[in-house]
Amino acid sequence: MLDPRTTVLIGGITCGLMALVLTFLKRAAPLPVPALRSWVVGAWLVFAALVLLGLRDLISSLASVTLGNTALILAYVVWLGGTQEHFGGRARWLPWIGVVVGTALGLTWFDAIDHSFRIRVVIVAGLCAAINARHAFVLRRVGKASSSERGIGASITITWLALLTLVYGLRAGHALVLPQGNSGLLTQDVIQVIYTASFTVCNLMLVIGFATMASDHVRVRIEEQAIRDPLTGVLNRRALFASMEREMSRSQRGGHTFCVAMLDIDHFKRINDQHGHPVGDRVLVDTCERTASLIRPHDVFARYGGEEFLILMPETAMPAALHAAERIRNALAVPADASLPAITVSLGLAEWTPSDATVEDLVARADQALYAAKAGGRNRVHAHRSSDR
Repeated sequence: MLDPRTTVLIGGITCGLMALVLTFLKRAAPLPVPALRSWVVGAWLVFAALVLLGLRDLISSLASVTLGNTALILAYVVWLGGTQEHFGGRARWLPWIGVVVGTALGLTWFDAIDHSFRIRVVIVAGLCAAINARHAFVLRRVGKASSSERGIGASITITWLALLTLVYGLRAGHALVLPQGNSGLLTQDVIQVIYTASFTVCNLMLVIGFATMASDHVRVRIEEQAIRDPLTGVLNRRALFASMEREMSRSQRGGHTFCVAMLDIDHFKRINDQHGHPVGDRVLVDTCERTASLIRPHDVFARYGGEEFLILMPETAMPAALHAAERIRNALAVPADASLPAITVSLGLAEWTPSDATVEDLVARADQALYAAKAGGRNRVHAHRSSDR
């Protein structure tokens, strides 16, 4: 039979090594990972907790029972708060700290004054089950809301949080329903061996899960930087042309058409000259945010270069594209931010035809239409006609 003390101590040392990996990951990550500090702190708390618990009967009861269990509960609280902050939420630390302090006082009472291993198990295992169940629920909910970051790390973490909740829940239920006799944390009976081995492995896997979540976050951010304009946050030209290539292939197979609209901010150089480049940058960001709110979810909006942007409208013929372009032009002409100079925009439209050998041909026709709109006085929409070739 496995020795519970050895199992817990080996698990503690392994968690310590993984905590060290998390610490190095935090220092070496090419991009900041929100709340990674909380996951690192939680991992070190688990390491300290397992070591203190594994040294039961070899160190003071206060250190092992009170500090060991309190460190474990605090680790779960810190992990939960870290996950909430990682996905843009807000952790409520004060109530949890009150729970941790109250638990520490209760453990001290039922160890030093009214000794009861059974009550301590119910308190610790029950509270740990509740915190980890809450953590799994939060991660599942925020993971759905932020599907771009729902990678393998979140799946691993949810799985082991659920298993850890089950382990703690069963242990608390067993202690609550059945007498514990002379059992202790490190007693070599079947229940304690299964319990110590299970929660030790689950804690180790959780640390691995958080490390994987951090890696997933960095990967997603790097991928986004590769396809998005750093100033405005919209897609860049590379991502735009990839989307256009896919849409052209779909149109060639299905026989439907699509349109592109080239949008340019009128007299943008004058805005930079009169108000400065920081204001000009704010105008670009504001224009992108407002335009993105005016197009359909499946349309593609990207920065083509400078103050020029391109809108890809899948499965859209010229009449519908003209209507959409006029709606965008009229909306952008109405100032939305009093601190920014008013703007107008010109748009050039082109509809895909089988004669367009490449997406560059289609973009070139939209650019010609944009030039015609600006030559015609700006603040207008011009559609490319076959006679314009």
